[in-house]
Amino acid sequence: MVVAGEAMRSLSGRPRLGAMPLACVIGDLSLVRALGRRRIPVALVSSELQPNASLSRYCLQVIQTPSWLEDPDGAVKALIDWSQRQDEQPVLFYQGDHDLLAVSRARALLAPHVRCILPDAELVETLVDKIRFAELASERELPVPTTRALTAGPFLLSQIKSWRDFPCVLKPATRSPRFRAIGNDQKAVRILDREMLERTMNALRKDDGPFVLQAAIEGGEDQIVSYHAYVRPGGDVVAQFTGRKVRTAPRLYGYSSYIEITEDPEVDALGRQVLGALHFSGVAKVDFKRDARDGRLYLLEINPRFNLWHHPATVAGVCIPELVYRDAIDPGSAPHARITKPGVRWVSMRDDLWAMRQYRAAGELSLGEWAAQMTTVDVNESFDLHDPVPGLVAFGKYFTQVMRRRLQGLLPAPARLASEAPA
Repeated sequence: MVVAGEAMRSLSGRPRLGAMPLACVIGDLSLVRALGRRRIPVALVSSELQPNASLSRYCLQVIQTPSWLEDPDGAVKALIDWSQRQDEQPVLFYQGDHDLLAVSRARALLAPHVRCILPDAELVETLVDKIRFAELASERELPVPTTRALTAGPFLLSQIKSWRDFPCVLKPATRSPRFRAIGNDQKAVRILDREMLERTMNALRKDDGPFVLQAAIEGGEDQIVSYHAYVRPGGDVVAQFTGRKVRTAPRLYGYSSYIEITEDPEVDALGRQVLGALHFSGVAKVDFKRDARDGRLYLLEINPRFNLWHHPATVAGVCIPELVYRDAIDPGSAPHARITKPGVRWVSMRDDLWAMRQYRAAGELSLGEWAAQMTTVDVNESFDLHDPVPGLVAFGKYFTQVMRRRLQGLLPAPARLASEAPA
């Protein structure tokens, strides 16, 4: 374990190191910027040697740890070792499923060293696992689509014999790099009929899984809406906002590339109802999809962690990470907040460029429309004028890769030595 970047980088007009407890971010550039915009000093936790987010003007330190996926115990130990050298207990933020699970499972070890607001431990385990969540949703009568859990192993085909809901969607029970490879970078695979379902099951390895099979909710990814909230124990909603996806990459079952902060009373009410039914406290993002056939909202998942939406929401008037930071330092001190500027739009231009090609091929977006959106977007995560260095460096790396590939294509193939010639 190595702790890098102990020296402070000064932030013009922002608190100097030591004036405030550090916000310790296991996450990406969007969360670093959300906190930095509110003048909160940030230390980035990463297993990468040179994470792009470390180039942000808001990042004061980088704490290098082992992978939160492959070595969670080592990552926790590295975090504790670093925190013991701080004058003030840092406030910990988590953005991914694996670091959320590692932090939640080690909350007793971490408690003397970092301040952290977490949901109930058992509920964290349930919400991260789609099979456990499906069981809980059925028990609490939450508005989820028809769902069936599929266990891994040689009996996958026998588990789907009685399934009748087509089209349907196949998802991994927990986020899986292996499944992303199978699904061409999609979060899920759309299954049109029984023949396709059986073919997909046969393509999966015996050790793949477990999975969730779910009736498809008709409509594109732009029908996915979300409710975001920070809730204190006892049900006090300190802050909330709603949002909608405009585009994802890939186009189907992809990851957000262009989103908008909204004020949607229906999503707001249903989100409150769902979290209330679970007696939830902490930070959550509740995803719904509006069925194109009847307009009904169905609950897809609940993510009890911080996420990229907090950056555009901060621009729109609600910085949930800041409110959590305040309450972690002085419980109950954070004021209640609501959106003051609905309509803020956020884009990851790099990812949305890829998405645009797919939407354009489908006849849903023109190059001119996309270009106009890029010039009027409120938050461009790929190039932020308030924080330009990460974007400039990323573009430089991308340009270098493109030029290298083009040059390689122009060069003749190296001559093969006689000793290397095939027999």
